[in-house]
Amino acid sequence: MNLEKEASAELACEDAIILDKQRFGRVRTSLMKHLRSEYGEEIANRVLARINKRASKGSKEMRDSLKRPQLEFDFH
Repeated sequence: MNLEKEASAELACEDAIILDKQRFGRVRTSLMKHLRSEYGEEIANRVLARINKRASKGSKEMRDSLKRPQLEFDFH
């Protein structure tokens, strides 16, 4: 897989995982099975680990985005 394709796959995976965490408060097993079959074990696991690390290491922006309801809009 070339670098551009891999980066695109990682971004798609990351978006899906973050959206799942926002909607359900966790990443569902069914989503991870789907991502692993579509993008491969290595990419899906790496992206999940990166997101979890970002959230636990104190990335305030990441923690806030995971707590924010999916359809919240800021018009200020």
